[in-house]
Amino acid sequence: MNHHYIWIYLLIFGLAGSYGLGMTPLMLGLLYALLSLSAYVFYKKDKVAAIKGNWRVPEQTLHLLALFGGWPGAIIAQQRLRHKTQKVPFRVIFWLTLVVNVGLLVSLHTQQIHGIFTQGLVMFNHNVDTMVNDGQSKRVVLFFTMLR
Repeated sequence: MNHHYIWIYLLIFGLAGSYGLGMTPLMLGLLYALLSLSAYVFYKKDKVAAIKGNWRVPEQTLHLLALFGGWPGAIIAQQRLRHKTQKVPFRVIFWLTLVVNVGLLVSLHTQQIHGIFTQGLVMFNHNVDTMVNDGQSKRVVLFFTMLR
């Protein structure tokens, strides 16, 4: 087993356990999956562009995707596509974005940050309900409530 994938397994089990304990919403896991898929696509696009000598995806874009939660997809892309694995400065920044992202995720489990996060979800649900006040809002709020 590739040792890089251990981080992905830890994330999956951590998110599942956290969701099971009611600390994080299901939506968070879905967000990680969506951002990971996006990161993989951007890495693939950059790899093809590098081979063809075309316009490349800026490294800053790849790092921002990783920082916001796309790092699992980035790890898979790096390993499967053999892309961005030799540039030491890129790898250092990538692993720093991973550590920052995981640190923020872990901080959701502190009482104060968890309260702020939960309050943000409640406000988001309320704003959706207020903006879409035509009967559709109840379905939207119900959907987001089910994802918690």
